[in-house]
Amino acid sequence: MGLKTFTKSILCCALFVVGALSAKAADRLVIVGEATWGGWNLGQSTVMQKSDDNADVFKATVHLDANKEFKFLTELDWGKLEYRAGASPVTLQSGVAATLVSSDENADDNKFSVSESANYEIVCNLAEKKVIVTKAAYQTIDLKHTALWMIGSATKGGWSIGEGTIMKADATNPAKFSARTELKAGELKFGTNVYAGFDQMFYLRDLSDEGKIVFGGDDNKWNITEEATYDVTVDVAAMTVSFIKVDPTAISSVETANNTPAVYYTLGGVKVEKPVAGVYVKCQGSKSVKVVVK
Repeated sequence: MGLKTFTKSILCCALFVVGALSAKAADRLVIVGEATWGGWNLGQSTVMQKSDDNADVFKATVHLDANKEFKFLTELDWGKLEYRAGASPVTLQSGVAATLVSSDENADDNKFSVSESANYEIVCNLAEKKVIVTKAAYQTIDLKHTALWMIGSATKGGWSIGEGTIMKADATNPAKFSARTELKAGELKFGTNVYAGFDQMFYLRDLSDEGKIVFGGDDNKWNITEEATYDVTVDVAAMTVSFIKVDPTAISSVETANNTPAVYYTLGGVKVEKPVAGVYVKCQGSKSVKVVVK
């Protein structure tokens, strides 16, 4: 083998190893099972949100029923890569990590459960093959979704659910979802699963009140009459929706106000003047993040 061929072979091998080490375990992760609101209906599975810091980490804050089963799927289809409990069922304890076993490793379809019905913060690390559930601070209503998606002719993605405009949950109130987005004249509604089809359940317009939402039922949508940038907020606890038109000249000043004073809240939403050791939500300008104060 010549030097050039040998060098090329070594380079290809190195690139393959680097690619293998950096490859994501999965592009998506959803929760299914009797413990969740959607049961075993794939269209009503719970979408986990990918961490901004680690492509192998997925998170969700949702309600789980006690002593009922659930597992994690990487596709909205049966027989694909799944993450389960392994050789025997596992009851997860709040704050205690457990092993995620892939269906490629073990064909046993044993699942997870929790012993107390509650809202939980669920974190799956597919690289480390670990899952941890922690009872959430928010327990006002049973949480079903980690995000909502705006779809319709008024939105950028049209009627393509996969290109729906994501509405993220509020850091201190996970029952409230919001997005600042451009809308044009047309219709829209709010989806609950970006990976599912039109057989999923939607949040729709309450015919008795434009500012109210209903979950499921007749396909009544909102009509946007004026093209503009809007702050859109859906509160699934109060079952309300708001569309507030935004002055385009004010957007940049809000988004670039990095020098505004930081305000801290507990995970339960209580404002704290001088945070001591613990976990808080730090709000500064238009951004909200969880921080640990030591």
